[in-house]
Amino acid sequence: MGIQAIIPKQKTQETIVFHTSLFSSEDKLILAPMQNLTSLFFRKTFSYLFPQNFDYAVSPFISVSSNAQNPNSIQYKDISPTQNKNLMPLVPQILGNNAEEIVECAKILQSFGYREVNLNMGCPKKDIVSRGRGSGLLKDKDAVKRIFDAVLSNTTLQLSIKVRLGIKDSSELETLLPILNDYPLKSVTIHPRTQQQQYLGKVNLSDFDFFATKLKHTIIYNGDIFSTNDFKRLKTQFPFIKHWMIGRGVLQNPFLAAEIRGISYDKKQLLPVYIDLLQENFIASLYRYNETTILNKMKEFTKYLSIGFSFDATELLRMVSLDEFNKALHKISV
Repeated sequence: MGIQAIIPKQKTQETIVFHTSLFSSEDKLILAPMQNLTSLFFRKTFSYLFPQNFDYAVSPFISVSSNAQNPNSIQYKDISPTQNKNLMPLVPQILGNNAEEIVECAKILQSFGYREVNLNMGCPKKDIVSRGRGSGLLKDKDAVKRIFDAVLSNTTLQLSIKVRLGIKDSSELETLLPILNDYPLKSVTIHPRTQQQQYLGKVNLSDFDFFATKLKHTIIYNGDIFSTNDFKRLKTQFPFIKHWMIGRGVLQNPFLAAEIRGISYDKKQLLPVYIDLLQENFIASLYRYNETTILNKMKEFTKYLSIGFSFDATELLRMVSLDEFNKALHKISV
């Protein structure tokens, strides 16, 4: 079964009120890449129900390998221009450390009509870092230069990167500063944690401030924006930052981007529609129907929603029937 958008017969009525006290016309919101979560089925759901809440999305990473040299590879299913037509604008992200393989992948993306590619230099997963990919690139200056040179010399794509502070501490990123400033990067997204922190502990805003002011590029802030208060606090602390990336926050509360923009939706009415459409689009993305796969995916999203809407998901997460799970989830009040 191919991927196709499934939408309700009638779009839910929403009330929109726009204000600029929190979010200015200069600010941009970007949907973060979250592997297997902010994929095509999620972006289809979000683009339909919450149009223009995000300025654009960065795709979950395409893992560069010999398979990625074939434009018909399953690697490119998520960023297919045909499937992403009329959705939020998309910047594909690449994960790898081999300059030649990355260039071949970038050329395919260019042939698809993309104008920018994002290099993943921030993924903290141990198996990825151990192979010198993701945030593992932060300690390999030569590999970084080879990749930058190769992409910028052999394609017409703009190159952006997403980084962490380092593996153990911010000395790795600081060592890379002169190199990053030597290249015409489109933007640098900084998640102010180290690889070893994963997603635990506080973001290091002092280090973020240091790198944001030392780098010559457009800086995108990413990390722990879970509420309008979080956004307002960060915007007050860093008034020079105009680009904001949100990931886990919007999985916990799909209305967060709208709230930051000053758009008001009827949450009680729209949340069940969001849950149903998310599930339907996920089912449509599967090659064959598998209830266990669907149930596990919806449980993953429910864990996030339970944080954002403060409900106990214990019983839901124990359920083995998709039918019972759906009925119980729709009884949750917000």
